[in-house]
Amino acid sequence: MRIRGLTDSTNGVFRLDSADGERYAMRVSLGPPLAHTPSEVRSELEWVSAIHESGAVRVPFPVATRSGESFTVSGHRDVPFESICVVFTWLEGPLVAERLSESTLRAFGRVSALLHDQAAQYTPPDWFDAPTFDRVYPWDDPFVVFEDTHRDLLEGDRLAVFEDAYQVVEEALSRLKAAEPPRLTHSDLHMWNAKIARGTVSVFDFEDKLWAWPVQDIATTLYYHWGSADFDDIRAWFREGYEEVRMWPDSWPDSGHLIDTFIAGRSLVMANAVITQPEFATSIDSIYERAERRIRDMLRRIG
Repeated sequence: MRIRGLTDSTNGVFRLDSADGERYAMRVSLGPPLAHTPSEVRSELEWVSAIHESGAVRVPFPVATRSGESFTVSGHRDVPFESICVVFTWLEGPLVAERLSESTLRAFGRVSALLHDQAAQYTPPDWFDAPTFDRVYPWDDPFVVFEDTHRDLLEGDRLAVFEDAYQVVEEALSRLKAAEPPRLTHSDLHMWNAKIARGTVSVFDFEDKLWAWPVQDIATTLYYHWGSADFDDIRAWFREGYEEVRMWPDSWPDSGHLIDTFIAGRSLVMANAVITQPEFATSIDSIYERAERRIRDMLRRIG
């Protein structure tokens, strides 16, 4: 078995090449603050397996351990936490981020819609464990951006801009909750979590799955394209692919405004997340500057 490291950002990810020519991806959790619980991982893998069995979207599915489990938990005396280890089947092709084009983005939009369709028809088991994205920051740790200990990051009128965005997102969430129930969403469906091969997009890394609304999922995807000179084209191409499968998104008449709202909301999510992650300590000022520019742009689009 040949083992090669691929990334160690939020997880340790390795490529495994077996003696019989098969390839796999192994994910090893790196512990707090981003580690998921065994219950959350088991739920992730249950949904991924259901997507694979449905044939709706090409996804990597977990390879069972010798005891038949979908993952294993391992530790070492020199490591202060235990790691959840999962071996997945390998997905062929380059990342979508490496092949951005009109056709790729249309295919990416189609896959997003297919996942939303699958989720609408999927009934998870009673033990399924996933947070609900019905507040600005959906995870258990608190939203601390506005606390006094972080006010140095909200210099000038940035505080007012962030507060305006927070209020707009809260109002949009109230509308969504009153209109329809949430469904499972990937919730981290960006161009580095998808591959393309022979015109077909495959999706991986369902670890951050949430009960949410499709418009939030789309906003997360488009969030990572903001700042591109062709952002509006990217958005249009993604939408065209999405609408080959389902309405954009669902039946909201002003979904464009909602997407802009939740792109701003994603900026707030990231602004809160980086505070707790030591690796961002030296770049947090630039992250907040970019978040402010993105939020201002989204609020301007909302009008």
